[in-house]
Amino acid sequence: MVAASAHWIAATRARESRREDALFVDVFAADLAGDLGFTMMARSEDATGQENSYIPVRVRWFDDAVLAAMSGRLDQVVLLGAGLDTRPFRLDVPHRLRWFEVDRAEVLARKQQILGETPSRCDRRVVAADLRDDWIAPLNAAGFDPSLPTAWIAEGLFFYLGEVGVHSLLGQVAGMSAAGSRLLADIMGAAGLNGPAMQPYRDHCASHGLPPPFGSDDPAGMLDAAGWQLETIVVPGAPGANYGRLPPVPTGPIAGATHLVVANMP
Repeated sequence: MVAASAHWIAATRARESRREDALFVDVFAADLAGDLGFTMMARSEDATGQENSYIPVRVRWFDDAVLAAMSGRLDQVVLLGAGLDTRPFRLDVPHRLRWFEVDRAEVLARKQQILGETPSRCDRRVVAADLRDDWIAPLNAAGFDPSLPTAWIAEGLFFYLGEVGVHSLLGQVAGMSAAGSRLLADIMGAAGLNGPAMQPYRDHCASHGLPPPFGSDDPAGMLDAAGWQLETIVVPGAPGANYGRLPPVPTGPIAGATHLVVANMP
């Protein structure tokens, strides 16, 4: 399901890239999406009756957050659950940057098949590992240096890990983070996760031995419990996470909403 969702997200990035007022341009997205991605996007939007305007906003917000982190001279990034992301190829990141992509081997192989010998803009290193198993040893073997401040990216990830998995991952990441490290993440609200619209996905999880979908209505408390210090929390549609695409919402946390967060390691 996660790998299939990566194709869907790539299709959404490809469509956004064709807009005259595109929030970003990803020239690789269409090939990465393939027929599967565009089919999934169409089915999803047929079911909801509208085009998904949130995903492009989320992608752009993470783009901006990554570049802002780089301005603080962070030399190391770890993208958790990398999927078919292409930021090391399309963002103006420093050449010195070590960019680690952690995901299952089959997902990374699909990306490699499409990207081929395309050069990245930094020192990109792939780490074939399942986040539900031991991913720390493979990351260390790829050259991760826990003494360096690191930007950790968890985009569209926590939803799939379940409550135990999310709290475990946050603790593991905190334990590997030098002072000055940053965590960039999106956290869905818990409202609706047990509702009728989510039942097909919950059934899928139950039949495939996967954890139920995760959301939290206390992102700040969740991060604080893992040792992270919240810096920014914004709801898509608020200033700083709108880009003229979403209905405006107030600044600050909103109960039950999805939140985009930046947290620091003191």
